[in-house]
Amino acid sequence: MLGTVFTILTTLAASEAGKVALVTGATGRTGSQLYFQLKQSPAFSEVRALVISRDKAKQVLNCSKCDASEGIYLGNVTEPDSLSPAMAGVSTLAICVGASPDASPSLQQAIEFTGVQNQLTSLAAQATDHATQQVLLVSSMGTTQPNPSPSEGGSILFWKLNAEAFLMASGVPFTIVKPCGLLSTSGGRKELLVGHDDTLLSTMPPVIPRADVASVMSHAAASHAVGLRFDLCSKVGTPTTDYAALLKAAQYPWVSAPLSPMATVERA
Repeated sequence: MLGTVFTILTTLAASEAGKVALVTGATGRTGSQLYFQLKQSPAFSEVRALVISRDKAKQVLNCSKCDASEGIYLGNVTEPDSLSPAMAGVSTLAICVGASPDASPSLQQAIEFTGVQNQLTSLAAQATDHATQQVLLVSSMGTTQPNPSPSEGGSILFWKLNAEAFLMASGVPFTIVKPCGLLSTSGGRKELLVGHDDTLLSTMPPVIPRADVASVMSHAAASHAVGLRFDLCSKVGTPTTDYAALLKAAQYPWVSAPLSPMATVERA
């Protein structure tokens, strides 16, 4: 990306005190797994969830009061004024909200694009030093297709691609993960693959467990690995355990920055 700084901070985050993470879409099938993984990470002193239903939060997130005292905030990404309480003091925002393929075109836009804009705007309003923040976005493979069929994602992919562009232009350090087809199966059993521009769609079958997507995002969040936008898929093979090496492999080949604290490479 021309005129940007590619930054990877791997161990710095774990030593920082008081980092607060927020997972939006936390009662979803991918968001809930990321929420629980971040809760186990020593890199964060607090992990919050933004939900649209306290009843569902009780079922999925195992909370009792399911309110701010337990880090559970009621809000809707399509309603900007509802986001501020959850965003206060947040350093790491993980966006796992997604529209249903059955949603109307206007609702797809409101969730997938305008909703991301609303979240970034609310987060940015909470801090003066945006370099200390991080936004992780679950997007999707398939965005190189100009006219994807409904079974391939349809118009949702158009709005996801626009959300990616908005995030990359926002000035907030970002990590964009673009998984292939998502499975609700156990993680930690597949060899994970990274790539760009939908080349991994040739993987057969092009699928990955949601738990593995959550693991990659959790590591990227805890290590503050930013400046990355990559496809993520899996295949039968030796299960991936070295997530730092995986994220390094997600860099473009001309990037030579080591995955070490405060490593910064200017890409001209």
